Amino acid sequence: MESQVRTFVMKRGKDPDSIRKAVRANIPHSIVQTVRADAATNSFFVEMIAAQTLRAWGTPDLLAQKPEVDLLLRLAGTTQISKAIDQIGVKKGEPFLLVVAGPARELTKLSREQVGGPGLRARKLSLAELERIETAALLNVAKA
Repeated sequence: MESQVRTFVMKRGKDPDSIRKAVRANIPHSIVQTVRADAATNSFFVEMIAAQTLRAWGTPDLLAQKPEVDLLLRLAGTTQISKAIDQIGVKKGEPFLLVVAGPARELTKLSREQVGGPGLRARKLSLAELERIETAALLNVAKA
């Protein structure tokens, strides 16, 4: 199964819980997570982190019981859920990113109009982003 990751930029005032639930209901075999808008500025970076979660899903390498929490932890670069929420958790009424990872054939259903926000742009990874990707990959070692 080919997987895909889509990241949308959601404006202030949108309800992250209702959007997450609606997307999850529309694409049930996917990982749907919301994070603060400043958690990432590059969709390629988010794809690399989400790929780690997708590979770990269904294995002992998952950092939490739910893949959505694993993705949150990896994006925050920590194994502590409370710390991840403090660092990149969505504050109601603030802008946020909607991250959806799952089967490519299902994610083609998602459009800017359906979720209410534009896609996050992809660019070459910066050194800081590469370091965050490496940190996320090493979280399994810290968990052990």
